[in-house]
Amino acid sequence: MKKRLRAGKWLGAILLVLLWTKVSCAFVVNHEHTDITQVPEAAINAAKASLHIAYGHTSHGSQVTSGMSGLVGFANGGGRGLTLPDNIFAWNNGGTDGALDLHDYAMGGDVGYFPQWVNNTRNYLGDPDPVIGRGSNAAHADVNVIVWSWCGQVSGYSEQTMIDNYLAPMSQLELEYPGITFVYMTGHTEISADANTKARNQQIRDYCQAQNKVLYDFADIERYNPDGDYFEFVDDTCDYYASAGGAHLGNWATEWQNAHTEDIDWYSCSSAHSQPLNANQKAYAAWWLWARIAGWDGGVATHPLTVVVTGGGSVSSEPGGISCGADCSADFPEHSAVALMASTDDGWNFAGWGGDCSGTASCALTMSGERAVTALFTRKGDLNGDTDLSAADAIIGLQVLVGYSPSVSLNGDTDGDQKITMADVIYLLSHIAGP
Repeated sequence: MKKRLRAGKWLGAILLVLLWTKVSCAFVVNHEHTDITQVPEAAINAAKASLHIAYGHTSHGSQVTSGMSGLVGFANGGGRGLTLPDNIFAWNNGGTDGALDLHDYAMGGDVGYFPQWVNNTRNYLGDPDPVIGRGSNAAHADVNVIVWSWCGQVSGYSEQTMIDNYLAPMSQLELEYPGITFVYMTGHTEISADANTKARNQQIRDYCQAQNKVLYDFADIERYNPDGDYFEFVDDTCDYYASAGGAHLGNWATEWQNAHTEDIDWYSCSSAHSQPLNANQKAYAAWWLWARIAGWDGGVATHPLTVVVTGGGSVSSEPGGISCGADCSADFPEHSAVALMASTDDGWNFAGWGGDCSGTASCALTMSGERAVTALFTRKGDLNGDTDLSAADAIIGLQVLVGYSPSVSLNGDTDGDQKITMADVIYLLSHIAGP
């Protein structure tokens, strides 16, 4: 009987572990994860369907949520070429109307106030519920993600203080609430304490990597502009310097904003202590974080683009992938912009695009789904549209010259003046007889 009871306890423990197992595995979100166009729509919707987030922070941490608020309208207006459903990035406390459930300022203070932040977390969640692995406070029993951000305390911490006041308590909370994903975070950059701030942030990174934690690298995002340019000596304002204590060289955020178009490349929003672009980047990374926690593997979704070429010419793409004179296809990242260019062979005209493009200018596509395009090239002098040059084409040309108006394809124009003249007839006769 005792053996059966013991076996039953072990089985129950195994079932609880399976129940508590988080969808996500350990990962880092940093400046490499700020391309919002690469987060699949399905992953965004999965996050909204499954996550209940509590976020504790003070002013610096508000950059994340103020950026998230501005992103809603920016995406609705097609910023960054996004073609997602309206309000897909909406969020609120409770997740009403299909929004992401995110309780902003859920717990008072920020993670730099120890032991208050630990006590506030436990008070918010209630005692651990051993069945669900989350808190027993009925008002917040569904919360399955806890996020705390820093103010400026990282810069003043020693290595041991970081362990005692942050890393060890976070790990303890994870043990107490195994059904909740606790997101670790680095502190903001601070040029006045550059060396120690870098050291403590690196300590957090090293710990998260060694212990398989989930990390949102706040500081790393502040060291790169959207083009991937790195700034070694930078402050939370996005000002950068020649060295710690050296000459001020500029502000990477305002420089990038001034060189790009508002509401297309970036959007204005509140960004405490900093610039809107910084909050933009933090918001993009936040949605990457939510999608990863909800189960997305971080792989970029792609869609196929197929091109069919008819006649004497070829088609290429920017970015590369398409380069063909016949049927060809390539996969491109979801929501990315692709341009197709037509090049004619000697003796041929480009007649135009078909399928998902039209006209004769370069073809601009947004890869929000599968795309198929045709490119038609017609032979110069082919006035009857049969792709061959023959006496029939010369006869049509002569008829046009004497005032008779037969059915004629101007795609066969030989000199680009969009009319049939003696020059076209001479071209025809010379090529029929042999050049």
